[in-house]
Amino acid sequence: MTENNDREAPRIFVPKGYVVFDLEITDPEGYEAYRLDGQSTTRAFGGRVLSGEPAPRGIVEQLEGDWPTKRFVINEFPTVEIARAWFHSDAYQAAARKRQATSNGRVLLVGGWNQPW
Repeated sequence: MTENNDREAPRIFVPKGYVVFDLEITDPEGYEAYRLDGQSTTRAFGGRVLSGEPAPRGIVEQLEGDWPTKRFVINEFPTVEIARAWFHSDAYQAAARKRQATSNGRVLLVGGWNQPW
């Protein structure tokens, strides 16, 4: 409470949305076209690329276990719902077809913290 007895608004936890790509690129030139389209659609939904491109090919270091990844990309969105909407949008699905034609791998949606512990 503040000095004038106003109540503080309750804090609502809204998890950020992360779309994680674990890929092996089979056609680097074709993948480049996907990357540019994918990044454009990510920005259009208020997202950003945290890992992978446009960083210098990303840094992927296996610290424990058997995880033979080649390219690991993490996209961050303001909420899980926005991340899901982005992935299923017509704009991203057009780009995704390029990714699917030029790489093999897995894609996950992960909810994350938007506040410090």
